[in-house]
Amino acid sequence: MYAEVLVDITHQAVDQVFDYEIPEMLEENIAIGQRVKVPFAGRTITGFVVSTKNETHLEKVKPIDTIMDLIPYFNNERLTLSKTLSFYHVYPRVAYLNAMIPSALKMRYETVYTILDEPSLPEVLKPFVTKDRIRKKDLKPMHLSLVKEALQKGALKETVKVFNNARIKTVDYILLEDGREVKGKKQRAIIETLKEADGAYEKQALLKAVNTTSQPLRALIEKGHVKKVSKERYREIKSLYELEDAPVTLNSEQSTVKETISAALNTYHPFLLHGVTSSGKTEIYIKLVKDVLAQGKSAIVLLPEISLTPKITARFKSVFESEIAVLHSRLSINEHYDEWRRILKGEAHVVIGARSAIFAPLETIGIIIVDEAHSDTYIQRDAPKYNAIDVAKLRASVHRAPVVLGSATPSVESMYEARMGDMTLLTLTQRALKSKWPKIRLVDMREAFLKGNTSIFSDELKSAIESRIAKGEQTLLLINRRGHSQFVMCRSCGETMRCKQCGISLTYHKENDALMCHHCGHKEPMPKTCPNCSSKHIRYMGLGSEQVEDAVKKTFEQASVNRLDKDSASRKHAHEEILYDFEENGDVLVGTQMISKGLDFEKVTLVGVLSADMSFHVPDFFAESDTFALLTQIAGRAGRRHTQGEVIIQAYDINHPVLEDVLHGDYDTFYKREIAYRQSVQVPPFKKITQITIGHETYNEAYKQGLTMVRELKNGLRAKVMGPIKPTIYQTKDKAFVQILIKHDGKKTLYERLHQIMTSINLRHFQINIEHNPRNM
Repeated sequence: MYAEVLVDITHQAVDQVFDYEIPEMLEENIAIGQRVKVPFAGRTITGFVVSTKNETHLEKVKPIDTIMDLIPYFNNERLTLSKTLSFYHVYPRVAYLNAMIPSALKMRYETVYTILDEPSLPEVLKPFVTKDRIRKKDLKPMHLSLVKEALQKGALKETVKVFNNARIKTVDYILLEDGREVKGKKQRAIIETLKEADGAYEKQALLKAVNTTSQPLRALIEKGHVKKVSKERYREIKSLYELEDAPVTLNSEQSTVKETISAALNTYHPFLLHGVTSSGKTEIYIKLVKDVLAQGKSAIVLLPEISLTPKITARFKSVFESEIAVLHSRLSINEHYDEWRRILKGEAHVVIGARSAIFAPLETIGIIIVDEAHSDTYIQRDAPKYNAIDVAKLRASVHRAPVVLGSATPSVESMYEARMGDMTLLTLTQRALKSKWPKIRLVDMREAFLKGNTSIFSDELKSAIESRIAKGEQTLLLINRRGHSQFVMCRSCGETMRCKQCGISLTYHKENDALMCHHCGHKEPMPKTCPNCSSKHIRYMGLGSEQVEDAVKKTFEQASVNRLDKDSASRKHAHEEILYDFEENGDVLVGTQMISKGLDFEKVTLVGVLSADMSFHVPDFFAESDTFALLTQIAGRAGRRHTQGEVIIQAYDINHPVLEDVLHGDYDTFYKREIAYRQSVQVPPFKKITQITIGHETYNEAYKQGLTMVRELKNGLRAKVMGPIKPTIYQTKDKAFVQILIKHDGKKTLYERLHQIMTSINLRHFQINIEHNPRNM
């Protein structure tokens, strides 16, 4: 028998299966989806068995060394999924298989040289010898020629060690073997304590209960009265939030939505759930998951931000208890490993987590729920790239399960699908707790500036924050960071510099003091005065969360201030601690978009937005839809209980139509205008955009490779290919970059052509990045 094996090397040149002979002693145990050790290019590495067969066309086939995982980590569904994602994203398939397992299981390789003849070993290598071995990673490049010579002379032998970081936690237990009388007082106490505990006790707890050292216990073990056994114990994922299950009765709108989705269980059916903020989507999700578990199936619930996980997880755990497994990047390596194994073993049937949780090894999926589905955090932009919503649809279609995309601000693409009949649209128009929608005010920062207010706080926002502090209520301050320091704006009139051809914002390049369009390549010098009003107050914009935090502390000295952004939440559990501390003790929470989605604080009655219109001006066709979603979502954090909330949005262009839509909560008007714009410029959902970035040590070589690629793409391919041009960041310490943009219909021929191009390029010299529907161009 033979196995088709995908070797664990993430490189386009080996992105294919290789035939290996299955030794007779392994035939009974080999299975599709296992990892194996195989010889490859003179060393032993890991491989993934993707199929088996009885014959091969090759004359010489090497045998598999050994099986690493007796229980396969991959079934046919996930193997096929890896192939689909590899084709679409033009990236080696093995990278997607590795993305589906915990990092603890990913193999590491270490080259060691064993000493065979120490007298003939060069003196310069002897300081690196430890226990008759030399580790390659300890050597410097100057030593490698000496190592090569020693290998040829037989003084050294090279070995490649393969290992991982997986560690199973165990706890020692003491079991009673016989109850015969013993002499020592402490020994008798141990025996009696074990009898009272039905013959089994955790070792450390037993010693504490008896108030003794290990010596009496060792004596009992030696005599055979008791024995010590080790049992596996999963690592506990601790949370500051603990909630009791409080049964919720759905209102009529919620009940209609829930029953409609429940009727579609056991069929692939995509739903778009458009519900206003605080409309009770979470309670609908819980009812749906209960229905799925009653059928003996499993569920995946995706959340866009790590900061949302603790409170929602606590709510789900209050209902489903040990059925819950949590997967996200803030878990430790071995916590993630434990949770993943619980899912693999069928001990947990409800998976909650961020985008990577979509790869959870569930065998029978009954529903996939994507909360806050408009969020672009579901898109993995680092290799291997994927969109968790696309993966959710692929998995749900195989498992014949509904997929629910829930949002108060559905993406334009999802709403277009729904209105074209490709998804079923469901709506929730009322807040579940009957709280009122907050009052929203727009504050013109141009007027504030002209009146002499150079602070980041308008008088209106400052007064409102002071009022909340005095009343013991809480405030969220959102910094609209996206777009800062990239575009140029006049503080006097609010004019921004835009491309005359494309209409998108020009990007400022500091190195040559120029403005450039990253769509068509148009370039012009940085103006000294505003072309609209001739003011000298024209500059590129910048505002950081630490700067805002300091300003709040100086302006409101009596306030307790918290900050939540990527920097402050980088430490494990920091996001949960910050949110918990704010909820219990805080007055003002300063944050980036992490605070805009899904958070539910009873005492928050004021939301302030700083620089709300900054993100309109980034060079991105999706800038306006992203800003509408961000502002609508953060507005929904205010007044979610009995007190009506207030939202103050500061901007330099308060007449911008998107701000008007946010002011009136008018999604339909926003959608109609946005979909018309996208159709006019032919971007998603009407055309797909693929961006190719090419890097090389020199700009000229990158540009020449870009020209070659453009010619190959234009040859017989029905797509609009633009470039190569300089991207926003076109030069780093050791690389220069150009980019190509392709507008296309998403047909198979483009991806096939991209695969052909990738295999023809010498990737030792060029760095190629392919991204579909990029957000920054």
